[in-house]
Amino acid sequence: KDHPIYYAGPAKTPPGMPSGSFGPTTAGRMDSYVDLFQSHGGSMIMIAKGNRSQAVTDACKKYGGFYLGSIGGPAAVLAQENIRKVELIEYPELGMEAIYRIEVENFPAFILVDDKGNDFYRMM
Repeated sequence: KDHPIYYAGPAKTPPGMPSGSFGPTTAGRMDSYVDLFQSHGGSMIMIAKGNRSQAVTDACKKYGGFYLGSIGGPAAVLAQENIRKVELIEYPELGMEAIYRIEVENFPAFILVDDKGNDFYRMM
């Protein structure tokens, strides 16, 4: 409830680094759950890449959520310059699909869907 959800795929961490490449992934597979999560106060800020369904836009408008986009290409740069700490929280057996807590600084993201139901992709 108190943290953004970052849909991402972490790579192996090189020695001496807090993280390996850790770029955003598409989150469409989670769209059908967003209304339920937000109705309980979760997933109020989501970070991924690409467009989302109308269900996500509707949920953000209804509950005051936001969907932010980040840049997928330079994932290694995000890890090197913006990710400060990575902690495995749950499901280590899932590898890249496990749940991690990451600490970031000056992480680049921009609003794609706001709490008023405005969708950047649909406005283009």
